[in-house]
Amino acid sequence: MNRTTGIFVLAAAASLAWAVAMRPSPPPEVTFEETGTVMFPQLTDPTQATSLEVVAWDDEAATVRRFKVEQKDGVWVIPSHHDYPADAAERMGKAAAGFVDVRREIYYGDDPSEHGAFGLLDPEDPGAKADEKARRFILKDAAGTVLVDVLVGKPIPGKEGYRYVRLPDDKRVYGAKLDLDISTNFTDWIEKDLLRLDRDDVVTIVYDPYEVDEAKGRVVGEGALEFRRKKGEGGTFTDEWELGENTKAPAGKTLDVGKVRSLLGAIDRLQIVGVRPRPERLTLPLLQSYGFFVNPRTGRLFGNEGEVSVVEKDGVVYSLFFGEVTFDSGLALTAGKESSSEEGTKGGEAGGEDEDEGKTGEDGADEGASKGGGNRYLFVDVGFDPKLVAEGGDPEKGKTRAEKLRKRFDKWFFVISESSFDQIHKDRDAFFKDAG
Repeated sequence: MNRTTGIFVLAAAASLAWAVAMRPSPPPEVTFEETGTVMFPQLTDPTQATSLEVVAWDDEAATVRRFKVEQKDGVWVIPSHHDYPADAAERMGKAAAGFVDVRREIYYGDDPSEHGAFGLLDPEDPGAKADEKARRFILKDAAGTVLVDVLVGKPIPGKEGYRYVRLPDDKRVYGAKLDLDISTNFTDWIEKDLLRLDRDDVVTIVYDPYEVDEAKGRVVGEGALEFRRKKGEGGTFTDEWELGENTKAPAGKTLDVGKVRSLLGAIDRLQIVGVRPRPERLTLPLLQSYGFFVNPRTGRLFGNEGEVSVVEKDGVVYSLFFGEVTFDSGLALTAGKESSSEEGTKGGEAGGEDEDEGKTGEDGADEGASKGGGNRYLFVDVGFDPKLVAEGGDPEKGKTRAEKLRKRFDKWFFVISESSFDQIHKDRDAFFKDAG
C-alpha cells in the first residue's frame, strides 16, 4: 500500500467512525413515574365517602344520565329521586371499597385522538359516539372533598377485570383492575320492604276492587269483602281465615282460604319501582292526576282501581289505594318527569354498555317494573284505631308505630309494577270456591 492509499483508508475509517457515532440510537424504553402508583390516594377508607355520583350516556334515551346517593344530616338519600331515603350504608361501603388502592398498572398512551377507541371520551361530549363514551364516577367526603373522579372505559381484551381509565383533566390512559359493583338502579338503594308488615300480626283484610268512572264522576261496583283471621284454643290467632260478619259467600260457594293467604302475601311482598313527592297540602287536581279522587260530601278518598286495607292486632291500619297507570320508563318512571334537568329529562338512568355492567345501569325500568305494560300509582295511608286493637295487641305500641309510619308514607306517592298490582287486584269471585 502506498502512502496515498493509506491516507484514503484512514480517512474512510474515520468517516465511518464519525457516522456511527452520529447515528441516532434507539429510543430508550419509555417509563413513567406514575406507573404502579395509587390512583386515588385521598381515599384510604371506604367510610370516608359520603356521596357517590355516576354520570353515563344512555344511548336508548339519547341523553346523559346522572344517579347520585349522598348522606345528608346523617341520613342517606337519593337526590335524583327527591331525596327519597336510601338504605345505602352497606352498598355505599362496597362501592367505595372498589376504588381503594386502585393502581395505574399499564400505560396506554397520551394521545387524545385514541380516547374514543378506549371508550374514554367524556359522557357529556355531544360529538362522541355512544361506544366511545366513558362512565364517570365521583366520590366525595363529608366536607365535599373529591376522593375519586375518574372516567372508566372499555374492558381491556385479555385482561379480566381490567379497564381503560383516565382522570377527567388528564389525557394519559392507563389500565387498572377495578371491581365495579355499583348499581344505579333506584330500587337497589332503597328499603325493599315497603310496608314493613308482620304477616302474623295481620288480623283483618278488607278488600274492595271497585272502579271510578271518571267521565260520570261515580264509583262503580263498590262492595267490600272482609276477611278475618280465626282464633284457636286459648284465643291465639291461627293461619285460618273466615268471612267477616257483613260479608256473605255467593250461593253454593265457600271462602277459599288459600286465596286470602295469597292476597296477604302479595301485600306483604309489595315493592315500589318509583316515587313522587307528596306535598302536605293535597289538591284535587294533583290527586286526580295520579288517579285518586275525593268524595266532596264525605271527604273519603278513592283509587280509580279500588283499595285494600289490612289491620294488625295492635290497631295499626294500612290502607292502599290503587291509582292511574303510568307508561313512563327509566328516570321518568322512578322519579317522575318533574325531576330536575340535572338528572336528565327523558326516561332512563345511568347505564353501562357491556353485558357485565348490568349492575351499573338499567334497561329503562328498574327490577320489578312491568316489562311490557304500564306501572301503577299507589297511595298509602296509615292510621291507628283503638277500637280495632285485638286481644294480645298493644295499643300504645300501635299508636306510636302508626305515627312513625305516617311520617314516612305521608311524604310520597308510590309507583308499583303492574305485576304487583295484578297479584293483589282480583275479582271478588276469585276468593270463593265450590262448597262441599
